Amino acid sequence: MTVSELIEVLKGLPSESEVILQKDAEGNGYSPLDVVDGEAIYMPLTAWSGEVMSVNWSAEDACYESEEEWEQFKASRPRCCVLVPVN
Repeated sequence: MTVSELIEVLKGLPSESEVILQKDAEGNGYSPLDVVDGEAIYMPLTAWSGEVMSVNWSAEDACYESEEEWEQFKASRPRCCVLVPVN
């Protein structure tokens, strides 16, 4: 789902509704939304999961050998929006 698709869904809901995140597809837990992070890059590992890297990390934090390599990588990947639950 893209941000624009999410916005369209949210437009149809009452603006005072609390955002609750389901922890998995089976509904094995729920948590309120705590943070929205738009400064991230998603790296899929499978069709179902992956890893996220912050664009604010240093090259060392992201396990890159040089800042130049890290900057090139960040420029080549689209940003994603990460919804972070309270728990």
